[in-house]
Amino acid sequence: MTSTSSNLDLQQMELCAVSVMRTMLEDYSTENGIPFEDAFLRFSVSPAYQMLFNYSTGLWREGPDYLREVFEEG
Repeated sequence: MTSTSSNLDLQQMELCAVSVMRTMLEDYSTENGIPFEDAFLRFSVSPAYQMLFNYSTGLWREGPDYLREVFEEG
């Protein structure tokens, strides 16, 4: 059974978004040899961050690899 965003409340969408973001940033910081905090600061001012927490974009439903692509393209 597949659930859609209409079946999830705001808190559940936020939990998904934070989980995807955290996983992506852990990989990004490790691969780039930078502290997690620095990776988070870079991400937090990016268009990808805005898109991730604008739940209407659906980016929160995607995996960390896709989020990273969006982040690095921005």
